[in-house]
Amino acid sequence: MIFLYLPIIILYIWLAMKILNRYILLEHIPPFLFSVFIITFILILETIPKIVELVIDKNLSVFIVMELIFLNLAWMLALAVPMGVLVATLLAFGRMTSDSEILAIKASGVNLLRVLVPLMVAAGILTVGMIEFNDKILPDLNHQARVLEGDIRSMRPTLIFRPGVFITDVSGYIILLNKIDYQTSEVEGVRINETKDPAHPRIVIAKSGKMKYIDNGATIQFTLYDGELHMLDTKDPANYRKVDFKEQVINVGGVGSQLKRSESSLRTDREMDIAMMKETVHQARSVIPPFREHIENTVENKMAFLFSDSLNYPGASLVKDSASMLLLKADMKNLYIKVKRESEQIEEQNMIVDKYEIEIYKKYSIPAASFAFILIGAPLAILSRRGGMGISATISIFIFTLYWAFLIGGEDLADNDIVSPFMAMWSANFLVGAIGLYLLVKVITEKPLFAFFRK
Repeated sequence: MIFLYLPIIILYIWLAMKILNRYILLEHIPPFLFSVFIITFILILETIPKIVELVIDKNLSVFIVMELIFLNLAWMLALAVPMGVLVATLLAFGRMTSDSEILAIKASGVNLLRVLVPLMVAAGILTVGMIEFNDKILPDLNHQARVLEGDIRSMRPTLIFRPGVFITDVSGYIILLNKIDYQTSEVEGVRINETKDPAHPRIVIAKSGKMKYIDNGATIQFTLYDGELHMLDTKDPANYRKVDFKEQVINVGGVGSQLKRSESSLRTDREMDIAMMKETVHQARSVIPPFREHIENTVENKMAFLFSDSLNYPGASLVKDSASMLLLKADMKNLYIKVKRESEQIEEQNMIVDKYEIEIYKKYSIPAASFAFILIGAPLAILSRRGGMGISATISIFIFTLYWAFLIGGEDLADNDIVSPFMAMWSANFLVGAIGLYLLVKVITEKPLFAFFRK
């Protein structure tokens, strides 16, 4: 994996850098790490309501909750890292501008493009690393997160006994306890309806008893005193039996709410690496030509039959012969249905191709956004002439909104086959990068932003 070589590459580049380049990079590292942390934390907060709901409903342990958060950190980091580049660029260049460091650098004859070179090199390393992360690590963690969430949701809710309330959460049983001593686990007024066998239901009624969990919480053991056991036969009521008892032990199984982990080989598009998705795209594309060929052959054969000299119902007599006309209409209807069905198959395969190509390009375009964010972040920070968190956050939110609007909108357009998956995923980078280049030129040349509107 490329991650093994990244430290060596970074060390080599760092040693080869000049003092100014190192200084520029060092100015960006703290705000970058801080920004990634804050953005990731915000994304975690968005998932908290869902996790809290699961914790309350399923009584999850702290370790399972931490595992769920950890697995979801993967997609959060995939988004937070490029965003962190933008915030770090705005903060670093904003501070350097407010402290007149950018002015001093320009006065010493250093071009602003020269200042951006180490950042672009760092962005290149970061982009390659994030592409590898998105391809090799993110899909597996997404898959594990989805499977774990499915296992959690399939857990039976935690069983809570309340006095005078029927418990129906246990499969095959209906339980009623009139009084419960939560300190001693003693109960009074016990009624247990066993419905596992609908043909032979059993009803246990007892004045008092005790209950405890056994089998690691999977079974409740009731020790009942002074009660009755009623055994019914729905097919033959004459087989009804009643047994009085002084003490009776009843085990109610299936009450455990432990997490049962499962495995799944099925993967969604966001749980596949690039090679898997390319194979899926290849398979979908390979299916399309046979469908098209079959449509063409079907239409050609039908047309050849209709206009052949050996046609059983000649064209000249079609109007006069109502039976022949009905037969012709039936043939044409069948032809239409076949062509429509296979055209829908082609459309479905094209949708699969677009869907997976979008995800393939997304694995490259989002990490590559670091370049566009540097290009637009540096001139905006210099033009704002302020290095505070407030102005940086405001600008970042605006750019993030613009970027994600184009990304999400492009994905919708690609899903509807209006634009290509490539343009859908890369248009946001092109737009933000183009605006950044325009602003950069204006900052370097020190010309008004909208000079072309002036006469």
